[in-house]
Amino acid sequence: MKSSKLFSLIIILTLTSLLMPVQARIVCWTNKEGVKECGDKLPPEYAESGHKELDKRGFVVDETARERTDEELAEEKRQAEIQAEQDRIKEEAIKRDRILLDTFSNVDDIEMARDGKLAAIELSISHTEARNAKLQASLDKLVEQAANEERAGNPASEALTKDIESLRKQINTNNEFITGKHKEEENLKLEYAKDVDRFKELKSLP
Repeated sequence: MKSSKLFSLIIILTLTSLLMPVQARIVCWTNKEGVKECGDKLPPEYAESGHKELDKRGFVVDETARERTDEELAEEKRQAEIQAEQDRIKEEAIKRDRILLDTFSNVDDIEMARDGKLAAIELSISHTEARNAKLQASLDKLVEQAANEERAGNPASEALTKDIESLRKQINTNNEFITGKHKEEENLKLEYAKDVDRFKELKSLP
């Protein structure tokens, strides 16, 4: 009989606990004055603000970050792009180092490769200068021919004038090519100087 009563009491207590209202969580937020407030519901005007939910013991059980502004989102995007570019530069540097070590065994190899490319550029410049010398000789003859015709009282023919202009353009184009090649030489020397320094650094050479 006693056990039956005890069983009934347990059932009643269980049902009572199930029917009791569940303790609502406490919501805390920061108001517009920067003061922390708490309540059983989050005010609608703070729906987009960050807030925390606490249980009845005061422990945080959930946290919602506030929505970021357009300016914050734009800054976050800018920072992400900066980081991506830094990562790309770092990866490129690692790749260059690997190629440098895989391609050359010592500093002499690097300098030999540099000298070979410089020699090729010099040869290209020399050939262009030789062509220019021939073009200039042809131009000088045509200019002299035009001057003779003008001294004779006859204007230079249209064909002669076009030939003179054509030669001048070719010479100018070749001169620009030569100038570009000289710049290429200087850039090449700088790049290989960097390669030598980096190779020594990677190999711990003096």
